[in-house]
Amino acid sequence: MSDPIGAWVGGYVALFIVLLVIWIMVAKCCRVVRHSEVMILERWGKYKKTLLPGAHLLVPFIDSPRKIHWRYPTTSNNYSVIVREQTDRVDMREHVIVFGSQPVISRDNVSIKIDALVYYQINDPKLAVYAIQNLPDAIELLTQTSLRNIMAHLTLDESFSSRELINIELKQQIERDANRWGIIIHRCEVFNISPPNDILSAMEYQIREERERRATILLADGERESEIIRSRGTAAKIVLLAEGSRTSQIQQAKGLAESKILISKAEARSVTAIREAIKQSNVKATDYLITVQYLRALTNALKSSSSSSLVLVPQEILDELGQVTQKK
Repeated sequence: MSDPIGAWVGGYVALFIVLLVIWIMVAKCCRVVRHSEVMILERWGKYKKTLLPGAHLLVPFIDSPRKIHWRYPTTSNNYSVIVREQTDRVDMREHVIVFGSQPVISRDNVSIKIDALVYYQINDPKLAVYAIQNLPDAIELLTQTSLRNIMAHLTLDESFSSRELINIELKQQIERDANRWGIIIHRCEVFNISPPNDILSAMEYQIREERERRATILLADGERESEIIRSRGTAAKIVLLAEGSRTSQIQQAKGLAESKILISKAEARSVTAIREAIKQSNVKATDYLITVQYLRALTNALKSSSSSSLVLVPQEILDELGQVTQKK
């Protein structure tokens, strides 16, 4: 006769095993795909379909998700770390791959280091899984090779001045292979170009010399413009002074002419008045003129004789002296 306790324990163990198998089968059959993700489903190891976001039922032991190699950057202790993993989900969001300093050689044989990044997005998950073994590594290696090829055709100076052209050319070269892998390249960016230290020092020295040269040219141009402005001001001042002097002389000449005209008119009126007075007083004109000349001479004598004494003798005494002289 069997032990009832052992039978009871055996029943519970069997039930637990059955429930565990059912739970495993349900876990394998039911898959939930999150938003912005897809899943590649294989049946008997062959591509079946692409599972979109939502809940899906799989046939146990027949259907299985395809595992892919993936990597993504993360931060740990203030350091950027690249994490590699195997997953059955394909992230349809936009991704970015940041490359470290890549050594390249320019056309003029200068070894420089370039930092770049690439923004890409998967638009065909089937191609991204089956057309390439490791998509992120393939994009990185393709970008590095294309970047070296582009920089080999540019000199160091051209690489600094043609960064936008480098970005465009890099994107075009990557897109040719990216289309075969079912991805879209949104943007390629070269964000740092580092030449060797000796060339960097020479470039800094050249920049300083160029700035000093430009400063000297600007200073010389400023002084030249200042001299031109001062010369124009001096010339304008001379012209204004000459114009003022000419105007002053013209006004003085006009004033002198007008004064002479007025004096002549006054003298004419004076002569007319004297002539009328002579006619009315019955005085000879010769006597009048002699008297006028005598008075003028007397005035000049008084002005010129500062120390000598002048004695005025009446005309009657002179007449008597003349008569006495005639009697003798």
